[in-house]
Amino acid sequence: MTTRPNILLFVSDQQQWQTICGRSPAHSPNINRLAVEGMRFERSYATVALCCPSRATLISGQFPWHNGIFNQVHVPERMHGDMVPDVQTYSQKLRDAGYRLGYVGKWHASWERTPLDFGFHDLSVPSGCNPETLARIGMTEEPTPRRAAVDVECRVTWPGDAPHTFYGIDRTPEEETRPHVETSHGIDLIEQYTARPEPWFVTINVVEPHDPYTPLARYAAHYNSADVTLPASWHDDFANKPYMNQRDAALWAALSEEQVRTAIARYWAYCEQVDTQVGRILDALDRSGQAENTLVVFTSDHGDMCGAHRQFIKGWQPYEETYRVPLVMRWSGVIPAGSICDHLVQLHDLAHTFADVAGGTPIFPADGRSLRPLFADPQRTDWEDVAFCQYYGGEFLYTQRMVITERFKYVFNGFDRDELYDFGTDPHEMVNVVDDSAYRDPCDTMRDLLYTQMERHGDPYAQNRYGAPRYLPRPGRIG
Repeated sequence: MTTRPNILLFVSDQQQWQTICGRSPAHSPNINRLAVEGMRFERSYATVALCCPSRATLISGQFPWHNGIFNQVHVPERMHGDMVPDVQTYSQKLRDAGYRLGYVGKWHASWERTPLDFGFHDLSVPSGCNPETLARIGMTEEPTPRRAAVDVECRVTWPGDAPHTFYGIDRTPEEETRPHVETSHGIDLIEQYTARPEPWFVTINVVEPHDPYTPLARYAAHYNSADVTLPASWHDDFANKPYMNQRDAALWAALSEEQVRTAIARYWAYCEQVDTQVGRILDALDRSGQAENTLVVFTSDHGDMCGAHRQFIKGWQPYEETYRVPLVMRWSGVIPAGSICDHLVQLHDLAHTFADVAGGTPIFPADGRSLRPLFADPQRTDWEDVAFCQYYGGEFLYTQRMVITERFKYVFNGFDRDELYDFGTDPHEMVNVVDDSAYRDPCDTMRDLLYTQMERHGDPYAQNRYGAPRYLPRPGRIG
């Protein structure tokens, strides 16, 4: 048995924090098992609520201005299609430390390079890659079978687009679905690596439960739309909030409440389908005999509005539904079973955690922090409870910064009015109190904290008077 742990990372796509551990009606027995045997994080946040920049922060542990990925890499509107040439990643740190690394499934952290260019030894069933880039290494992106046999139940039409699938039932045999195939490849890698002397790192990245919500029929049967309660924020009137709320809600306004309930039910079923694959990989790890010496991590790149505030999917929305993600970790003998961490942590902290536990050199610049100090003492009092998030847009480019503490969330919207939410009185973020005189002190505190975070991490947006300082007040310096 190695003295340094093997590491198994399972990443879903667009999965809400509340879909595991009994936080909603979604079934997650296998992820729950991880939580019972390890630690669940109650306040875990994505750094960016968008696939490509989120995944780039996960592998690099760095914010977009340091790793080079600001928005989606696969769209014509991309700012960069590749991370900066000298970017540091956990994968390269682990390879330098003697680990064997395997990558399975969705990539999306670079359009010009693959995981093999960032320290991974093996790559299986890749998706989210540039076909030309894959061709240069003799690989292709295999056709996705998951939508080949879908009974479409609902389509939506956006103003300038043709109707597209919103939700339905997948009739594909489960063993032929992409998450099952990807997990099978992950199992193969674990079996191969178990026979080798060096410690290993395997990551499985599935596309589910990303929209369209098309779970297999056997999972959909577990959820009756009649039993679904609409989100508490469903009747948000968007008073004193950015206009984009109204514009985005209008995309889904033609849906009946029954269709919304069915969409939520299908989403929960899709999450359960992912959970089944988590169970398969955990069983394979047990069979390998290496479960006791493996750090297992389950998380997602970002969340999904899933009906909250009358909206779906993700993007510019700064709400908990898009930014708060599931995070569960297990490491036998190091992380106490059944432990709960209430501190604020972020997805890019995982890169620093992996380098730390593997005995690798630290990632620089250190925009994140290792979570290892929380393993033995998840409620330690010296942990700074702050999350700093950024958004540059997906296909529409605009700038947003957000800072979160235990009680408050401040959102700087370069394109519209700012937002301040008080979790203590408004957990569903219905009331924007940024202009409420009763909140002047906490508002000033959060603005100052946002500037502190931007300056600490070298955010270019704070370094130019035409950037954030043009609109974002700085307490004690301006007026």
